[in-house]
Amino acid sequence: MYIIFGEEIVDSEEIRKTIEENSDFRVDRDMCKGTKREDVVAYQLSIKVDILNGELQQDYDLDNMSEEELFKEYISLSEEMAVGLQEFMPKHSLVNSISYKWDNSENVIKTVFTMAYIGLGQLKLNDVSRRLLNELD
Repeated sequence: MYIIFGEEIVDSEEIRKTIEENSDFRVDRDMCKGTKREDVVAYQLSIKVDILNGELQQDYDLDNMSEEELFKEYISLSEEMAVGLQEFMPKHSLVNSISYKWDNSENVIKTVFTMAYIGLGQLKLNDVSRRLLNELD
């Protein structure tokens, strides 16, 4: 799908490839149409808990953490990692991420990732992300 990005057009498929090639995230679903906007790129991403554990064990004793504490750390770290994708996005872009679920069947953390041209504004992008979250699982 083609997305209006300032005065340019970007291909959501290219953004998907960029995410998968430059991070440990897997793109599970293209949600661009679900935004009901022509200027927002949106995906449902997932990242394996084992990858997050590798990052977290540097700072935490994972064996002594409760499942609730682990969940909070997984959510926080996966959101942080998704926002870090901004460095691979087109110039003048804003990104937002909301991690929302620990899928035990696949042992992954699910995240909604949105990206738009800076002119849209962070508040509007956050609103789009929250709306998409309501459409998921």
